[in-house]
Amino acid sequence: MKTFSIVVPAHNEEKLLPSFLKSVCSQNLLPEEMILIDDNSNDSTKKIMIDYQSKNDFIKVFSHKSSNEHMPGSKVVNAFLFGYSKLTKPYDFILKLDADLILPAKYFQLISKTFSNPRIGIAGGILIELSKKGIWESVHPMKKNHVRGGLKAYSSKCYRKIGGLIPEMGWDTIDEILAMYYGFEVKVLNNVKVKHLRPIGNVYSRNSSFLQGQAFYKMRYGIIIGILACLKGFLIKKSFPFLFWSILGVMNGYLKNEPYIVTKSQGEFIRRFRLKSILRV
Repeated sequence: MKTFSIVVPAHNEEKLLPSFLKSVCSQNLLPEEMILIDDNSNDSTKKIMIDYQSKNDFIKVFSHKSSNEHMPGSKVVNAFLFGYSKLTKPYDFILKLDADLILPAKYFQLISKTFSNPRIGIAGGILIELSKKGIWESVHPMKKNHVRGGLKAYSSKCYRKIGGLIPEMGWDTIDEILAMYYGFEVKVLNNVKVKHLRPIGNVYSRNSSFLQGQAFYKMRYGIIIGILACLKGFLIKKSFPFLFWSILGVMNGYLKNEPYIVTKSQGEFIRRFRLKSILRV
């Protein structure tokens, strides 16, 4: 059986963290290490972490100082990277998990089995949320071949090849594109359902929409594909403010000559990939 480790960034998760940790500790296959990161919480998140640490040898708790401001992409990834730096044992695959999940039984065993295929670089189940009708169902409009950022698992070879996670808006898209660039496959386990206790919602702030547009620029989409990506986002989100601010984010990147986060060769691959994806609206 493959070895694995987990890193969990958490900010003010006192209400949901106990259910998450219970679902982890009750798995039939446990990690070599689980690094719990208290990301600048001001509630009892760290106390709950320490309680579980005292009862489970594989759990290690660390505190990470960061801003209280919600910065899409960068805040959670920076906390994850801090936690990643605290790992001490080798692993065959690593998971980045959010603390507002409930994992189904044998989840890690299923992920481990998936990575028995060396071509798989990124894997994960699907998120389901409790609907207004009281039914657990998949409600997010993201494409079904995308592993959501809250439950990413990476083979060790893939994670190192893509250079780790990038603390930018859109990190959980670029990681998959770069994985494919390096010849890995992304595998979504559509029959493995993970409960998401905090609904994503459909509110898209001005700041996050602007940053999404900037991310398109930084990933070298180019003006045409960048704007097409904004239009596709509008069709999915049905939000005119998103369309306006995301396009402004794209154009701002060019006006300020912001640095890119991928190489020219990676950018060419990304443009081809995204154009095919956009045309499948």
